[in-house]
Amino acid sequence: MNLHNQVLLYPFNPRLALSLRFRLNLMIGLTLLIIVGVGTLFVVHNARRSVLEEVRSSIDMALQMVEVGLARSAGPQQALAAWLAELGRMEKIRHFHIQMRQPTQSPTDLSHDTPKHAGSLAPNWFAWAVTPTLMVGEKQVVNGAGEPVRIVIEANPADEIDEAWIEARSFLVFMVALAAAVSGLVHITLGRAFKSVGHILRGMEDIEQGDYGKRLPHFDLAEFDRISAAFNHMAQALAKSRDENRALASHSLRVQEDERRYLAQELHDELGQSLSAIKVMAASLRNTPRQEHRNERRLLFTSQLDVRWTAEHYDGDNPHREAAETIMHQCDRLFGVVRGMMRRLHPLMLDELGLIPSLQDLIENWRTRHPDIDIFSILDEGVEAFVGSAKIHLFRIVQESLTNISKHADAKTVWIELALMEGDSIYLKVADDGKGFDPALPRTGFGLHGIHERVASMNGQLALETDTDRGVSLEIIAPCHA
Repeated sequence: MNLHNQVLLYPFNPRLALSLRFRLNLMIGLTLLIIVGVGTLFVVHNARRSVLEEVRSSIDMALQMVEVGLARSAGPQQALAAWLAELGRMEKIRHFHIQMRQPTQSPTDLSHDTPKHAGSLAPNWFAWAVTPTLMVGEKQVVNGAGEPVRIVIEANPADEIDEAWIEARSFLVFMVALAAAVSGLVHITLGRAFKSVGHILRGMEDIEQGDYGKRLPHFDLAEFDRISAAFNHMAQALAKSRDENRALASHSLRVQEDERRYLAQELHDELGQSLSAIKVMAASLRNTPRQEHRNERRLLFTSQLDVRWTAEHYDGDNPHREAAETIMHQCDRLFGVVRGMMRRLHPLMLDELGLIPSLQDLIENWRTRHPDIDIFSILDEGVEAFVGSAKIHLFRIVQESLTNISKHADAKTVWIELALMEGDSIYLKVADDGKGFDPALPRTGFGLHGIHERVASMNGQLALETDTDRGVSLEIIAPCHA
């Protein structure tokens, strides 16, 4: 026997959405990622500007030293070339290449620096981002033969890029570590905070399902602790209101059943006896023969002193017979109407014979009125000893369910099961294979609402499973009553 623990009369279908904790973590993570990205751009920009300034200053210094060297070594070309070679080998100005270009000779490389970016410490993306536009310095002189000589100084920022990467790497590592620490701290803080939110959400779900006994604990955060206090007060107020409503509904049902019992008894005693008396009088009127004009006797004289009495009897049909039979027929019809009204108002058999015979009688009468619908029932005789005052509610639930099936279901088969469960509980199921209904749509009738009130008055649980073209299954578990 399967029963859901919540009443599904008006199901709610929530929209799928990301949790608030995930969204906050995502937003903070993206914010930190943007900060790291902006920091990286800032570092790259500063490194590029630093490399550019260093390269420009190196070329400017090299050009100045070339001019100084030319002034000091004015003489043969060999002396000039030797001095430029010494300049190229200087350790502190190795951010460029020096070449001598003559019209009649191939360029002479006077620098012993390594090739561009060979063995660079910086990654390719950083070198690509900070490498400035190629800068070339040029100085033209005339050698001893009167030929023009071009001294070309070409920038080589590889060493400066490596130095910039060493400085930027430390800063980037610090930023990434700081972002990771902030993200971890936020994640832990949100986790602790939203642990309270999880308690609150579960409490609200329990309230939605009708469990007003749920109480939230105290929380460390003042805001959540205030929410907890307000929630507990709300749950207590709802529990009190539910208990009062259940007591009022139980009292109303009890008054209603008492009034129905009284009306059924009055119909049985007063109207039934009156109809019986009317029928007896109509039967007597129908069977009374016509009087023969008070048995007129006429005295006839025929001959001398001869007297003869003759009583003439006027036989014929009774003129009141048709009216009496009509009255008797109406009395018989009213007897059936009164019996049906008494059965609907209060089944007297329920008080005299119990729940099981009353349900059997209800099912047989319903089967007679609806011969085109197959109805199968399993009624456990053991329920009778434990049903107590709940028998009228169980009877009414079955009666209302059969009424709804006959009016709305267009069903071909109906199943009814009443059994005694383990743990001192009574199980009732009424199901059909009719057209069912969409539980999400609002309903204007009060049949299911009345069933819900009766189940609540028994402190039971109700589950309703239905869908369009899938029939209806109503399951109830109620505690046993003495």
